[in-house]
Amino acid sequence: MRFFHFIILFLFFILLSTGKISGSIPDDQKCHRSTEGTEFWFGFMEGRNDNNNVHYIEITVTAREATNFKVFIGGIEFSNPGFVNANSSIQIKLPLATAEAKGSEQVENKGIYLVAENPVNVYALNWDRNSADLAVIYPVESLGKEYFTMCYTPFVDDDPDHGRNSEFLVVAANDNTTVEIIPAVVTDQGKPAGVPFSITLNKGEVYQVQSLNRRNLAGQGDLTGSSIKSDKPVAVYSGNFSVVIPAQNNVGGFDHLFEQMPPVQAWGREYYAVPLLTRRSDLYRIIASEDSTSVQIGNRPRRLINSGEWFEFALQSYEASRIFADKPVMVAQFSQSNSTDSNGDPFMIILSSVSQSKNDVTFVAYNSNQIRNYYVNVVTPTSEINNILLDGIPISN
Repeated sequence: MRFFHFIILFLFFILLSTGKISGSIPDDQKCHRSTEGTEFWFGFMEGRNDNNNVHYIEITVTAREATNFKVFIGGIEFSNPGFVNANSSIQIKLPLATAEAKGSEQVENKGIYLVAENPVNVYALNWDRNSADLAVIYPVESLGKEYFTMCYTPFVDDDPDHGRNSEFLVVAANDNTTVEIIPAVVTDQGKPAGVPFSITLNKGEVYQVQSLNRRNLAGQGDLTGSSIKSDKPVAVYSGNFSVVIPAQNNVGGFDHLFEQMPPVQAWGREYYAVPLLTRRSDLYRIIASEDSTSVQIGNRPRRLINSGEWFEFALQSYEASRIFADKPVMVAQFSQSNSTDSNGDPFMIILSSVSQSKNDVTFVAYNSNQIRNYYVNVVTPTSEINNILLDGIPISN
């Protein structure tokens, strides 16, 4: 299904105290996962490109205060200094050849560095007419040294437009960064599942790993649960080159999945799963950081998983649910392909835990003439509904 038919902006906020929608994390959080900052290192995974010249990558910069900023690609300033007005946004297309990772298991000098005088938020869009996804970018202070990846099970296909799945990307923020990777499945270049290997990256270098994905070969599939550890902070992105959701559905609706992974120290134990409007059902995945992690989803039976293990489940459109674990977990929500759910195509969201609750959030609705509908999900105690303000007006109005 074409981009303008399926993309929906989904913004998920948990509000546990009286406040307006505007953006910060309480100062007493042990690990901040704020998306606002003045310094960012990030990158683009390889996205589907089957429409010749209509494939592009783009960043959006938003700010509460007017500010100047600069963008560097591979250590070279991309353009003249940028500027964004207060409570506004600006979009900048980046060159594919120098800023989008290609292939698997090679070091490339394609890291993107953005530095601003005042705090900004940054969003990264990898766009193709039939396949697009958008990631919220974390600032440098929110990066970490230990990650697990979240992707999706690929439909094995020799077609190069569909076949390079799944994938993740590591971006170094410092020179001489040692990264240990343990892939969950065999990689495109034949590195075996479960066997650690190490690479060294300098500031601004990126390393993309894609799964082996050819018919009738053993050990291929889903890189979800791959372990990434480094001696200095790195940024990690994961998802899929192009995938159908659910995995057993190979009829159509291939889309790129692209999200930044939170480091393990930013994971939480309590989440709220909220249905996506217009969808019949959503799929979810939960991955554990520690062995013997017990997970409860609403009134369902408890599940026990070990470090790096994950499981998938579905919730119907009427099943808003509380997810609780006795140890930190990461939770992802997936929109399904149009051949399963006629209202849309795939995208992935990494959910925020209750421990990352905010009482003041500023957000941007992504500006595109291809997007028809925008939705925002807000979770709050029922006692606080009348105290939530959107642009100064109670949402209860």
